Amino acid sequence: MPTPAHRSAPTVQDQPYVEVFTEIGAIEHYLRAAVTKHLPEGMTHAQFEMLQWFMRYGDGQTPAELARMMLLTKGAITNILHKLEKMGFVAVLADCDDGRKKRVKITRAGLEASNAIMKDMKSKTEALREGFTDDEFRAATPFLRALRVFLSEISELGAPATARR
Repeated sequence: MPTPAHRSAPTVQDQPYVEVFTEIGAIEHYLRAAVTKHLPEGMTHAQFEMLQWFMRYGDGQTPAELARMMLLTKGAITNILHKLEKMGFVAVLADCDDGRKKRVKITRAGLEASNAIMKDMKSKTEALREGFTDDEFRAATPFLRALRVFLSEISELGAPATARR
């Protein structure tokens, strides 16, 4: 009988969490590549994500709120917003209630650009919708959400090394 020193390293099949993270990484890569092909000249994926955020959740947040919600640093958000503002896609305005804060609004040009990108990607989104059912997406969502929350909890500074589900 072999001793533990003679055992081979665990295979990926022995570690399903490795497979899950490998698949998530590959999905993110292919999604980013597919979207990037449809962006207008000079627009980055991060800038597109910001426009999509406003399309889904509305605008009016502060840069600090956007950084927290989009899991980016305040510096990264400031850079994205500055470039989107130069393109005319967002306006960074003084907060009426607190002059020290800024609020971000998507402009008509930003709405039009976002809609044009989504229209340009329509064939890909239709292929995705034909390839998988809503029920398949719904079935995957609870696990992915729980995994995200779990990782968020253990990633926070000072968080214990183990978290509970």
